[in-house]
Amino acid sequence: MKRTAFWSILTAVALCLSASASAVDLKTYYSRANGKRGADLKTAMYQTISKHKNIGYDGLLEAYHESDRRADGYLRDWYSNATKYVIGGPAENHSYSKEGDGYNREHLVPQSWFGSGDMKSDLVQVVPSDGYVNNRRSNFPLGENKGETYQSINGYCKLGACTYPGYTGKCFEPNDEMKGDIARVYFYVLACYQNLHPNWTGGEASKVFDGRTYPGLKDWALKMFLKWAKQDPVDDVERARNEVVYAKQNNRNPFVDYPSLCEYVWGDSINYDFDVTLPHGQKDYDPDDNPDDPDNPDNPDNPETPDTPDTPDNPDATSGTIDFASVTWTSTSHQTYGNGFTTTVGGLTVSYYTYESQNAVVTRDGEVRLYKGAVMIIDGAEITKVIFHASDSKLADMKIGNQVYAWSNSSIIWEGSMKPFIVTADGGQSRIASLDVTIAEKEEPVIDAMLMNAAVPADAEVYDVMGRYVGRHLPLRRGTYIVRSGQRTQKILVR
Repeated sequence: MKRTAFWSILTAVALCLSASASAVDLKTYYSRANGKRGADLKTAMYQTISKHKNIGYDGLLEAYHESDRRADGYLRDWYSNATKYVIGGPAENHSYSKEGDGYNREHLVPQSWFGSGDMKSDLVQVVPSDGYVNNRRSNFPLGENKGETYQSINGYCKLGACTYPGYTGKCFEPNDEMKGDIARVYFYVLACYQNLHPNWTGGEASKVFDGRTYPGLKDWALKMFLKWAKQDPVDDVERARNEVVYAKQNNRNPFVDYPSLCEYVWGDSINYDFDVTLPHGQKDYDPDDNPDDPDNPDNPDNPETPDTPDTPDNPDATSGTIDFASVTWTSTSHQTYGNGFTTTVGGLTVSYYTYESQNAVVTRDGEVRLYKGAVMIIDGAEITKVIFHASDSKLADMKIGNQVYAWSNSSIIWEGSMKPFIVTADGGQSRIASLDVTIAEKEEPVIDAMLMNAAVPADAEVYDVMGRYVGRHLPLRRGTYIVRSGQRTQKILVR
């Protein structure tokens, strides 16, 4: 999930720490976890991170100067994007009657659920937040809702009846850009306090925790947090905060160090042994839009370039010129872009949508007129270059990605990598006569798998780039694989 402009400004700490290696050798630090899976892996993490320094409840406020400082110097508020709190200033622990009056310490796992002890002052799970929004959260479980009870400024956080399958009680929903961070905090708590969380069976806690050492969470909550972790992957801000945690209390959040670790403990990789020497990154998660579900509409991050579901490549797609005077258009519509027209040329699907303007039409001269806000999409293959040719000199700027392009000698040249390719009219109108489109070179299929595997030693173990064991031989599918044989590790690209 993309971060909004508010959070895309990385903290100064992040900029410094992300440029250097971690403060600890992760392979050594997490050596107990090597070769473990599922419940045993969770226990190994407990043995690794549970013994840590208690920095004290007041020590949290001091730690926030380093752990939660934005690049502009203000506090990184986990529950509001409408505040500019000076860390340690008069707003610290200030009384409040509305959002923006003051900030305090928020236990993401509410203190009323666990009582006291080291967890009360654990920098991983006690974060700074606006006091008023924190108060509205109360000790309700985290979840997803429609915000019918309360919404913070800009709708950043919400309170209402849970809409996530498996639970219908009242819940508090953090913003999308914080959900992954918070999910990984809950995973940390399950590992770090494995000796305690089976006892959290009273009140609101019983709706989230299952009273067992493993898995530890109710099924609905576990599935939701795993989804959140995929939707909002680890970023440099989160990594930098983890380094501050290590410096302050001498333990780490392993679910930040190894973003796919949660899948080995509870998710789709529980049948694979965890290997601390391999990379365990996590791909971005792009849930399918469902136009038939009114409770789950497409929610674009940028109204000018909304999310578009991926479509498979067309193997017949080719590079070439698209002359609009020679194509036949058919009417179409899009849930985000509105009404429009579509055609297929050279295996590529070209569509354009009127958006707010109803004047974007194909003229009798065979041109496409894009007025402000109108969108053109080219799909069917990865596009690497597009040259626009205009039919006259009345040309408005066009936006491709996040960059605005101006016409020069009745043409615009774009190069990059995009699938699908999306261009938006930025103002006025542009009359486009033709396009020169270049697609990415197609990968060649595996020609001789036997020869390919002949290069793999007999004692080798093969892993995918997520660090998951796939067998003794390279699979017959494209991708990059890590082959380990004794002390030797090599990457092999299967094309």
